[in-house]
Amino acid sequence: MKVLLLEYITAGGLSDKPLADALLQEAALMRDALLSDFSEISGIEILTTYDVRLGPPQCCYEAIPVYATSNAMGIWQALLTACDAALVIAPETDGVLNQLTQMLAAANVRNLGSRSYAVEITSNKYHTYHALKNAQILTIPTYTASEFLQLEFFGHDSVLKDSFNHGCVVKPMDGAGCAETSYFAEATVLQTWLGAHQPFVESARFMIQPYQVGTPASISMLCKEGVAWLLSCNQQIIEVATKEGAEIDEINAHHASIQYKGCVVNGLSLHHKDFTTLALKISAAFPELNGYVGVDVIIHNEEIYVVEINPRITTSYIALRESLKCNPAKLILDLALCTSSTFKLPENIAKDKVVIKLHE
Repeated sequence: MKVLLLEYITAGGLSDKPLADALLQEAALMRDALLSDFSEISGIEILTTYDVRLGPPQCCYEAIPVYATSNAMGIWQALLTACDAALVIAPETDGVLNQLTQMLAAANVRNLGSRSYAVEITSNKYHTYHALKNAQILTIPTYTASEFLQLEFFGHDSVLKDSFNHGCVVKPMDGAGCAETSYFAEATVLQTWLGAHQPFVESARFMIQPYQVGTPASISMLCKEGVAWLLSCNQQIIEVATKEGAEIDEINAHHASIQYKGCVVNGLSLHHKDFTTLALKISAAFPELNGYVGVDVIIHNEEIYVVEINPRITTSYIALRESLKCNPAKLILDLALCTSSTFKLPENIAKDKVVIKLHE
């Protein structure tokens, strides 16, 4: 069985653009973990491509170089004609992940990841918020910039005012990770700034949420046909770095940037039961989620708030094999080749804590 594995950044998706170190480290680690895991599955031949600036990857059957002048999409489409299945990992930003998902559908190969409809919805954090709210899944109130400007902080809605007591977060509608994410200590300050920067508001590119206190965490799970299987309960390592007078897409204000520094895979196994319940609710609400899915959450007291859904391989995968003591790529493949009613996780699956540190 031939499988095309494409991690967008390392596979040449940015071959004609500069490679950002912050993105490249996680991308390469995820790709290498997947290649290593798939290479140990009997009867599987992995094909991939690579940005020539990075050099060829190990543990694959065939790796095709992509140059600055290459048509990466054309190369991928040609490779798909020789493959039985494919797995793509790409940022949701600018619809990249959805475009590649549609490419797999057009090629009529088995997609080991989520379907296009789920990718389209979850790639937009504003749409995800409303879908979660409609499914009665606890999440964080989310506003467009124009909606945020209409909020009456000093009106009669004390609940609204209290929800912004800890400040607010500004981030792209389709961002990946903590890219371009900022924290403002006072919502009214941001409201005033937005009122003076109408082009930013009209762009409708950013969304605003009240800052939710609690423990940042994530769920790694498998999904198929509205059913979910929990793999790990991860504690995220988040750093809020104060930057006075810094710029974020021409936002010039006192703010702090929020940075993802890694995670502890299965660092929150004490929440296994609650995370399992939440995983099942999410998969039922988004039945076209498929394969590996990551969910960012915040735990506060007895409540778990869903922050966003990542319909793809996430950074936690890097240490998943070491934590579970089994091959997660084989689990992904086994799930793809059977029905949701017959698939089961191994009985001896482990929950060891494994630390992933990034950008040190």
